Amino acid sequence: MNVIILLFSLLSSYVTPSEQREQAPVSLFAVQPQAVLAFEHSLGINAYISSFDSLAGAALYAPEEELLQSKGTPLNITADPWQECLEYHYADMSAGICGGIVTYIHVSPAQAGLYGLKLNEVTLNPADNNVRELLGKPDFIADDGDVYIRGNEALKIYRNPVTGEWDGIDLFDANAS
Repeated sequence: MNVIILLFSLLSSYVTPSEQREQAPVSLFAVQPQAVLAFEHSLGINAYISSFDSLAGAALYAPEEELLQSKGTPLNITADPWQECLEYHYADMSAGICGGIVTYIHVSPAQAGLYGLKLNEVTLNPADNNVRELLGKPDFIADDGDVYIRGNEALKIYRNPVTGEWDGIDLFDANAS
């Protein structure tokens, strides 16, 4: 008998009686503006980037075919001077292809100036210093730039040691460096 009562109590939430309108007390809505303001506040854009997926419209770890589909035929293909890989050069970026996979993405200041610079589809501008707002404090400061690490991915903003201006930006596998 207890099993039947338990079964009916579990199923009773699925059985709906004929529609009856309940009147909500007006006093419930009097407190609502604070909740709405808190909710609207939480909908504000959080500028902090907590992971690195793509740079200049190219996805890290994407297959070579995916890069070619999204960016088209490269303007030039050269041997990577540091690895036994190829570097595909586009007008707005360069991508290192090793074993048929995008292993790094590089953007120069000239390319960023002409085409803009997007990290995970969010505009990044190292010249205007919105980097701290988007990335926070660097995880590592090297002689030639600032390094930000998110999981297995790293972003390095190269800086001229004399002027402090940015010289380039790379997105790469943090474990490969």
